[in-house]
Order: sequence, then structure tokens, then C-alpha cells
Amino acid sequence: MSMSAVTMTAKAHAFLEPKGSQLGFASVTINDAFAINGVKIMDSKNGPFVAMPSARDGRGEFRDICFPTTKEGREALNTVVMDAYNSDIQQKIAGLSDRAVGKDPREERPSATAKLGAAKKEVAASTPLPTDKDAPKIGADAR
Repeated sequence: MSMSAVTMTAKAHAFLEPKGSQLGFASVTINDAFAINGVKIMDSKNGPFVAMPSARDGRGEFRDICFPTTKEGREALNTVVMDAYNSDIQQKIAGLSDRAVGKDPREERPSATAKLGAAKKEVAASTPLPTDKDAPKIGADAR
């Protein structure tokens, strides 16, 4: 299978404060059929890099659990993960700057309670109010 037939998407979560040398983590989906969780975005003296999920072997050394088997596959995975990471950073920076100038992020994304209240008002506005002639007749007026 050539790399042109492979599609990859990633969701990344950048940490606001790095945890040691880890800057964030990501999950990658390949061809909408295979997911890789636990991909780490790490920092080094040469800049950020993508680290695949790993586990300790019998000698106590870490070994990648899954990994690209070609240079092209590695480059594609690195690109999609770092693009998602950079996008997440930009969104977080925008959110922080909105809070710094006093914008409430909840104003842009209403809560479920606010949506329910708005829906109730809309229904109430579109429903006609009953009149006296719609009221049930009781007593002497019922005849």
C-alpha cells in the first residue's frame, strides 16, 4: 500500500504547563479504521518531536509498541501530529487571551441550561395564549 492511499488524522492536547519534557499527547486515526492512542509530543534540545507509545521490555528498556515502518510513513505521522498540536496551542492561546480581556468563553458556547431556556422562550412565543372563549364552561355558564 502506498502512502498516497493512506489518510491520517490526529487530535492533540497541548499541556498549558509541560510535564517534564512532555509537551502534550495525541491520538492518530489511520484510514478511519485504526487508532493509535498515547502518542506523546516531547521536547528536546533540537525542538519538539513525536514519540510513539512504548512499554518496558524484559530488560527494563522502553520499546515502541507501534511505529511507522517507512520514512514516508514517519514523516506523514509527524506532520499530522505536529499540525494538530500547533492548532491546539493556537486555540488555547486564543482562549487565554479572550479571558485576559474579559471575554467569557461560555458566552460563545452556551450551556445546556441556557439552550433549554432559549428553546422554552421560543416555544412560549410561538404558542398562542388561551382566551376566555377557550376556557371550559362550568356551573350555570355551562348550559
